[in-house]
Amino acid sequence: MESLLHDSKKTLVTINGIMKDHNSSSENNNVVINLDHGDPKMFYSYWKKVDNECSVTIKASDLISYFVNPKEADFFYQMPGFNDAIRRVHRVIGNAVAEDRYIIGGTGSSQLFITALRALALSIKETNSNGGKRIPVVCAEPYYSYYGEAIEQERSKLFEWQGDANTFQEKSGPYVEVVTSPNNPDGTIRTPVVNREEGVVIYDLAYYWPHYTPITSPADYDVMLFTMSKTSGHAGSRVGIIQE
Repeated sequence: MESLLHDSKKTLVTINGIMKDHNSSSENNNVVINLDHGDPKMFYSYWKKVDNECSVTIKASDLISYFVNPKEADFFYQMPGFNDAIRRVHRVIGNAVAEDRYIIGGTGSSQLFITALRALALSIKETNSNGGKRIPVVCAEPYYSYYGEAIEQERSKLFEWQGDANTFQEKSGPYVEVVTSPNNPDGTIRTPVVNREEGVVIYDLAYYWPHYTPITSPADYDVMLFTMSKTSGHAGSRVGIIQE
């Protein structure tokens, strides 16, 4: 995407999140990085070179139904074979245990984050008597700002955002902690902070790939989130993955 930003002295051209002085003739143009949002176009030149070798064919008989066929083993019913491909990638990279796991696809891991919260909150309420209170959701600071925003927008009667896990005050009762590792925004490797038996942990492993951090062992947790935008740069595909 390209857009123009004008001021009285110069024109800045924003190309894939990077702003350049459009009026300068120098090869060493000053570059300003736009930190408002990220866009994984750094992968574009590689994928462009291998377009023909990495094409995906969708048959005319695919993508017909709104619903999953329970007789089909592939949960990615919209892209047959994708389920096996996900398992194979994790097996080769060694960053997650994917065998004997349910793999659930969605339109990006952002959607699946809320999906996981709904499912976990319902399960917690079925097995715990908490007086009808909403399940608190926490994450250690600094955290990805979307978590709190998404929960506030959801306005769920099942769960509520309570911010920083380090200052979580409740000493008993169920809760959900989100652990992002490597963390967004600081890149640190994270582990749970609250550590109580009543808690459930969602591991957001969007950045647990070798082009972001060393892979020391395969992640093996009850609920893990991954996303194609960080795995291969295909943010526009809107594919997120839950493994549980």
